[in-house]
Amino acid sequence: MDFVTILGVLRKRLWGIILIPIVTVVCTYFLVASMDKKYRSTAQIATGFTTDDDVKLNDGNTNPFEVSNNFTNIIESMNSIPVLSLVSYQLVLHDLNNENAFRVFRQIKNGEFEIDQAQLESASSKFEERLKDFKTLNSIDAEDRMLFEILKGFEYEHESLIKKLWIRRVSTSDFISVDYTSEDPKLSAFVVNAVCQEFIRYNKALKIDRSFESLEFLEGLMKDKKRVLDEKTATLNNYKVTNNVINYGAESENKITLIKDYELNKEAEEKKLNGLRLSLADVESRIRNFDKLNQQEIVQVNQRIIDIRKQISQLNNQGKEENKVALDRLRDELQLEISRLETLNKGITTDKLDELEKLKKGYELDIRIAASNLETMEQSLRKLKYDVSGFATKEARLADLERDVKFAAEDYVSVQDKYNSTKNKSLVIGSSIRQTLIGQPSYEPEPSKALLLLALAGFGSFALCVVVLLVIEYIDFSIRVPARLERMTGLKNIGSLNLVNTNGFNLKTAFLDKNPKKESGVLVHFLRKLRFEIETSKSKVFLITSTQVGTGKSFMIICLSYTLSLINKKVLIIDTNFRHNSLTKLLLPANNGMKLLERGSFTEKERLEEEGKKERNRPHGESFNFNESNGSAGNQSTKNGHDKSIIQKTEFNGVDIIGNVGGHDSPSEILAGRNFKEVINSFANQYDYVLMEGSSLNDFSDSKELIEYVDKVIPVFAAESAINNVDQESIQYLKSIKNKLLGAVLNRVQIKDLSV
Repeated sequence: MDFVTILGVLRKRLWGIILIPIVTVVCTYFLVASMDKKYRSTAQIATGFTTDDDVKLNDGNTNPFEVSNNFTNIIESMNSIPVLSLVSYQLVLHDLNNENAFRVFRQIKNGEFEIDQAQLESASSKFEERLKDFKTLNSIDAEDRMLFEILKGFEYEHESLIKKLWIRRVSTSDFISVDYTSEDPKLSAFVVNAVCQEFIRYNKALKIDRSFESLEFLEGLMKDKKRVLDEKTATLNNYKVTNNVINYGAESENKITLIKDYELNKEAEEKKLNGLRLSLADVESRIRNFDKLNQQEIVQVNQRIIDIRKQISQLNNQGKEENKVALDRLRDELQLEISRLETLNKGITTDKLDELEKLKKGYELDIRIAASNLETMEQSLRKLKYDVSGFATKEARLADLERDVKFAAEDYVSVQDKYNSTKNKSLVIGSSIRQTLIGQPSYEPEPSKALLLLALAGFGSFALCVVVLLVIEYIDFSIRVPARLERMTGLKNIGSLNLVNTNGFNLKTAFLDKNPKKESGVLVHFLRKLRFEIETSKSKVFLITSTQVGTGKSFMIICLSYTLSLINKKVLIIDTNFRHNSLTKLLLPANNGMKLLERGSFTEKERLEEEGKKERNRPHGESFNFNESNGSAGNQSTKNGHDKSIIQKTEFNGVDIIGNVGGHDSPSEILAGRNFKEVINSFANQYDYVLMEGSSLNDFSDSKELIEYVDKVIPVFAAESAINNVDQESIQYLKSIKNKLLGAVLNRVQIKDLSV
């Protein structure tokens, strides 16, 4: 739907679009003027969620999501039935026990109970009891149902309160605002204060109950965990006592350290033993070779003395001064060797040998001691290794027991921490929520917002009208206007005819009347436009058809024929719609013996041409005689006096018609064996225009059989009809004839849908 179409739709219903918003605004004005004055009161509570003033049990950072969630929970709780029920109890108790009641009880229509003054007085104690015990009304209990009807009689039940109560968080602050609007300023103040007080009381009681339940549960759980821990610890201690182990890990570690030390000592002792054995072997070797070694040494010293003396003698014999230094050195060596020889001769004593024997015995004793120590170490090592190898199984069992004790201790500590934390929280319950602003009566009524309401009413009704009209336009699949015809069919529109009430309609009067009715004037205008299209087409033979039955083809042909006759055009109408011969019924009188089109009507072209020429010279109203013999139009028999004409004059001057008898024969059957094309050409020579009507394309093939005999085809569509799938097939066929298709005509268009 384009913008131009939308404007057209709105323009056609402009008065409705204007009047409906005006009426709506006027009604809204009177409704606003008759509204009771409303008074608002506001109270505030501080939650403590975003401040650091209260006692905190941990140093955790504030989570914005958690804070927002807490505010949402509080607001929902304040709007809940349990809290507002307490407010309802306070309100009804005030009105029952106070002379300055906010409202007067009104009996509910069709209520379950007939409540009198005595029941109202007795209800006071029942409301007080439920207020004290935080009890809501139970619809199953008859007494509670009666109390609920009392609340409804005062309009203090939850549904009535929640409609006028507004609870919200003040921006991103720590405060929650409570607003209530009513007809009494004191009532508004009473409600907001009661909501704050009852919520704080209810919230504190609820938290205390939950805290006590949590403490009882955690205390029992803590005792269970303590009992399990004691059992695990006792099992561990008994195992240690039974196996004489205080700490298997430490003991095992100590013994492993001892094994390492013993290994090191053993290695050192083995080295020492090996050293003693080597020393003993050396001493024994020295004892065995003692005499032999001493004699050899004396011989060597003597031989050295002899050699030195020979060298001195040789140097002396040379008598050289430079040999003096060498002689001095040799004399010193000689003196040294002589001293050594004297020492050897004097040192060979029995004491030296005894010393070696003592040394040997000492080494032998040390070897025995070292061997004994080594054996002791090996025994100790074997024992330690045996003890350590037995620790594996015991240590695994001990580890399991210690792990059980550890887990039991962790569980106990965790539960104990939760218990202590919950206990600490219970000490500060309710301290963070408090009322910071007391609601006061406001003696200035709330603005009625009349201008805003009027504007909203006017704009809303206007928008609603526009939307409704556009929706109706959108869901309306009828053709209605020429633009939609072209868009929905793809066929060129050459004209339109408006809807006319045919009862009492006179076509001649419509053209002759200087002040015709609107629908007649519009019809005349569009007929003239259609006549222009016919004239400019340069064609003479036209087939007027349609896709559906009942589109008004006959009416259009009659009107168009008369319109053409007004400009002195000779028009022949051929009623070839054998299925619905409406033209014949409308233009020809009944039962006057006229010849109508049927099988065998066109057999002799010459007769038709001759009678056509005579017919043009006959005065209007005279019948054209066409003699027929044996059902053939071409056999003239003037002698028998039976003259019949197939071409008949109509009431319109210059407009003739060939009617038909109707039936189910198709044009090809009626015209079988005849050269209908030549007959039509002869009519075209005699008349300015030949207009033929064909049956609907959707239902019959008659129009398709007639198309070959005409110059142009004009399909007619009814404005109230819609294009369906069968229509689309017929439209595709019309498009296929190309140049023979002059264009489509939209008939029976509403005056309001036409743009003249």
